Amino acid sequence: ELLLHQFHDILPGSSIGRVYVEANKAHEAIHAGAQELLDQAIDALTERKEENAVTVWNSLSFDRKALVELPEAFGAGARTLEGQAVPVQKTEAGVKAIVDIPSCGAVSLVPAEAGASGDGAKAAVSVKEEGDGYVLENSQVRAVVDGRGEVVSFVLKESGREYAAQPMNRFRLYKDVPRLFDAWDIDSNYILQEVKAATEVSVEKVGEGLEGVLKVSGRISESGFTQYIRLAADSRRLAFETEVDWKELHRLLKVSFPVDVYAENGINEMQFGYVERPAHRSRLYDKDRFEVCNHRYSALCDGSHGAAVLNDCKYGISVKEGQLRLSLHKGGCMPDFRGDKGIHECTYAFLPHLGGFSAGNVIEPAYLLNEKTLQVSGSLPMESLLTVGTDHVIVETVKPSERPQRGEAPSDGAGEKSFILRLYEAEGAGDRVAVSFGIPVKGIAETNLLEETLKEYEAAQELVLDFRPFEIKTLKIYY
Repeated sequence: ELLLHQFHDILPGSSIGRVYVEANKAHEAIHAGAQELLDQAIDALTERKEENAVTVWNSLSFDRKALVELPEAFGAGARTLEGQAVPVQKTEAGVKAIVDIPSCGAVSLVPAEAGASGDGAKAAVSVKEEGDGYVLENSQVRAVVDGRGEVVSFVLKESGREYAAQPMNRFRLYKDVPRLFDAWDIDSNYILQEVKAATEVSVEKVGEGLEGVLKVSGRISESGFTQYIRLAADSRRLAFETEVDWKELHRLLKVSFPVDVYAENGINEMQFGYVERPAHRSRLYDKDRFEVCNHRYSALCDGSHGAAVLNDCKYGISVKEGQLRLSLHKGGCMPDFRGDKGIHECTYAFLPHLGGFSAGNVIEPAYLLNEKTLQVSGSLPMESLLTVGTDHVIVETVKPSERPQRGEAPSDGAGEKSFILRLYEAEGAGDRVAVSFGIPVKGIAETNLLEETLKEYEAAQELVLDFRPFEIKTLKIYY
C-alpha cells in the first residue's frame, strides 16, 4: 500500500489533484496502523516500575547525543537509571535535556533533585544581539545572522576558518516556465530570470542555553514564511526549520549556501551511497547537470576541510563553484492548477568539517537530521540491540523476516523466529567489520534482497563481515 502511493508522479507533485486526495487518505491509514504496531511494541518492551520515568530511543546504528524535551517533572534535574546526571534546562517552552543514547538502543531517565544536572546548560549556547542581527555561539562554532535571517559569517573554532564566502541561507526566487512539462521540468535558463525573494523580514531571539534559537519571519513574493534557526550545545550543525505558505505560480524557490571551499566535484547522496558530479560547467555534458539529485546531503570538500548542506525532504540541488543551492518549492500549474500551493514544512542544515569527506563528518549527521528520537513513558532494562564496529557501515533496515523460521515454510508463530538486518558501506571504503548483538542469537544467515539464504553462520554474539565499497549485505538473525 505504501509503495503503491509512492508512484513516481505522486512523489514529485506532478499528478492531478484527485490523486493526492486518495494518496493522503491512504497514508493516514498507513500511519495509524504503524502507530498501533509501535504502541504494542513499546508496551511489551518498557516497564512502569519507576514513577515519571521516560525512555528515549535511538533507531540508528551508531551512538548519538540528542536534544530532547522532557515532562515538567524533570524541571529540577534528570539522571539515568544508573545515576548519571543529565544536563537539563527549564524554559518557557518546556524542559530541555541533552542525552547520550547507544546505537539501536535507548536510555531511561528519571527526575533528579535540584542542582543534580549542573550549571553548564545556561552557558552552552549564547545568542547575543549584534547590529541588526544576532551571534549564535557554542563551543564549536560562531555564526552571525543578519537582519534578513542570512548567515553572513560562520567560523569553525577548531581551525578558525571562515566558511561563508557570501551570505548563506539566502532565498533565491526565479521565474520558472518550462517549455514542455510544467510540473516536471526545470529549464536551464531559469538562472537568468531571478526576481526579488525575501521581503518584510524580521529576526528575533527565542532562546539560548542548551539550544540557541532565532525566529525569522517574512514574505517571499505572495507567500509568507517562518523559519527557526537552531544551534544545539556542542554541535557544528546550524539547522533551519522552515514553513512556507506557498502561493506562487511559475516560480522556483532555492536557498543558497556559497562556501569558501574549492572542490572540482560535488558529492551527492543516492540510495546506499553517493555519486560525485563536477562542480563546474567546463564541458558540454556538465552544463546539462545544472540541477541534480541528492537525498540527505550534498557536500563540497578539498581534503583538508569541507561543508555540507543536509536536508530532510528536498531532493533537487545545483552545485557550482562553491555554491550549494537547494531547491525548495516549484510553482507549476499543469496537470493540476493548484500545484504545490499550501503549507510546506522542511528542515535543512549547514554543516562544516575538517579533514576529508567521511561518514563521521557528513553521513552520520545527515542521518541524525532525518531520524528523530522516540520518547515514551516507562523504563527499559536493555540498552542496545546491536553495535557496528565502524562508522561507515550503517544499518539501513531492521524488519520482520518474510519467512521467520528456518527453511522455506512461513512461520506458524511457534518456535524459532527471525528478523532482517540490512547494512551497507556508505563511504566508498571497503572494510572488515564486527557486528555485535545485545540479544541472545540462535543463528545467523546471509541472504539476498529477496531473503533467500546464501550462507549460514554459527550462532554467535558477534559476526565479522568483509564489505566492499558501497556493498549491501542482508542478514537474517534468528532469536
